[in-house]
Amino acid sequence: MLRAGVRVPEDLSVVGYDDSRFARLPGIDLISVRQDIAQMAELAVRAVVERLDLPPREPKDVALPPQLVVRGTTSPPRTRSQGPARA
Repeated sequence: MLRAGVRVPEDLSVVGYDDSRFARLPGIDLISVRQDIAQMAELAVRAVVERLDLPPREPKDVALPPQLVVRGTTSPPRTRSQGPARA
């Protein structure tokens, strides 16, 4: 982005997904959506065990709430009166 002259977050807001180690590096500081991997694994194993132990039945959907990890790669949108952020 820097080589293209785009400043984050001044010109462009960026959000990642999965909150990787890369997102936490100094200079990257990427806002990210995190999912609880341990809880996902626990629920998946539980579902497999239920499938093996119980008679067949309809599959069920499970939704886990994501967590937004706020760092430094987003900003509020500029208003039209502000114009371009670049000088």
